[in-house]
Amino acid sequence: MKQSPVNPHVKFFMTKNMKSLLALILFSMSVQSVHAQATKPLTTEQSYSDKLVTEVVRLYPSYITNPLDVKWNHGNATVLIIEPDGSVKGHIFGSDKEIGQKSFQVAARKVLQVWRTGYATGRFEELVYAGKLDEGIFGVQRPDFVGWPGGVPLLTPDGKIIAAGFSGFRGVKDVEILERAAEAIGLHVKWD
Repeated sequence: MKQSPVNPHVKFFMTKNMKSLLALILFSMSVQSVHAQATKPLTTEQSYSDKLVTEVVRLYPSYITNPLDVKWNHGNATVLIIEPDGSVKGHIFGSDKEIGQKSFQVAARKVLQVWRTGYATGRFEELVYAGKLDEGIFGVQRPDFVGWPGGVPLLTPDGKIIAAGFSGFRGVKDVEILERAAEAIGLHVKWD
C-alpha cells in the first residue's frame, strides 16, 4: 500500500507544537524543582546559610503586615548570609528593583561589617566610641561604620561565626527576623 505524501505544513505544525509542549513540560518541571527546593524541610545536609535564608523567607510574610515595617521600602527587603568558609547566600524580597537594589546594598554593608568584626552592627560602633574596642584591628575605618542595627553575628553549635544581615524593615525588626530565624535552626546570636 502506498503512503500518501505528508503535507510539509502539517509536519512543521506538529513539530513546532511538540517543541512547545516539550518546552512547557521542561519549564514546569524546573518550576516544580525550584518550588520543592524552596519548600523542602530543613535537613542536616543543608548549610546553615541555606537554612537561615529558608527560615527568613518563611517568616517574612508575617513582618510585611506591619505598616511601620513597609512604610519606607514598601515590602522590599534583603537577607544576606556569609558562612565561615566565605560562601554567601541571600534573598531579595519585593518587586521594585530600585528599592531592592538599595536594600541589598545596605544589607551587604551590614553583613560585611559583621563578617569582618564578629560584632553586631550598632554594637560594634558603641564599643569603638566608648574606647573599649580598636576598630583598626578589624581594618574598618570610622567613615565606613554602618551604625544602625541589622547585622548580626550568629554562633554555630561548634562556635563558628556566621554573619547575617537584613535590610528593609525598622532596625529592631531587621534584627528580630534574623534572631527568630537563627533560633529556629539552632543558632544563637553572639553578644559581645
